[in-house]
Amino acid sequence: MLASRSAISRLMQTTVRRYHAGEGFKTPSMDELPVPQGSWQARHDANQRRYNTILLAGIGFLAGSIAIAKGSGLLYLNYAPPKSID
Repeated sequence: MLASRSAISRLMQTTVRRYHAGEGFKTPSMDELPVPQGSWQARHDANQRRYNTILLAGIGFLAGSIAIAKGSGLLYLNYAPPKSID
């Protein structure tokens, strides 16, 4: 039991931290970054159209879900006092 514990402990100590980069490691530079192409405004507008479509679809789905739940009686919104039981 003690021998296996010390073997596992030595194995874990040798593999825990290795901060050296290795032999063929080259530090990254700014030259390796991609070069932007095209108009950023055109891409921004396209993204905004897509995001607004997703937003409107989500709002529509939420409104439809609330309407169906309210119509089926599963949801009571508490915007008026409840009717008397009597």
